[in-house]
Amino acid sequence: MENIQTAIQHAYDARPTEFKSSILDALNDKIQNHIEVKRMELAGSIFKDSEEVASSGEEEFQSSSEGNVDEEL
Repeated sequence: MENIQTAIQHAYDARPTEFKSSILDALNDKIQNHIEVKRMELAGSIFKDSEEVASSGEEEFQSSSEGNVDEEL
């Protein structure tokens, strides 16, 4: 938001180069924020999927080992 206010001030002061720079900085900040959010969402979905796979693998191991115990008795 600070970059936008700075850009407005540069526009009032008739400084086109500084105005352009401030607008580009504001856009870059927005893009970086969006990228960071998407990274966090992706990481969350990856960890969620790996936890589901790990928990299902543990359930299979427990049920198969219980079956072997019953057969040995």
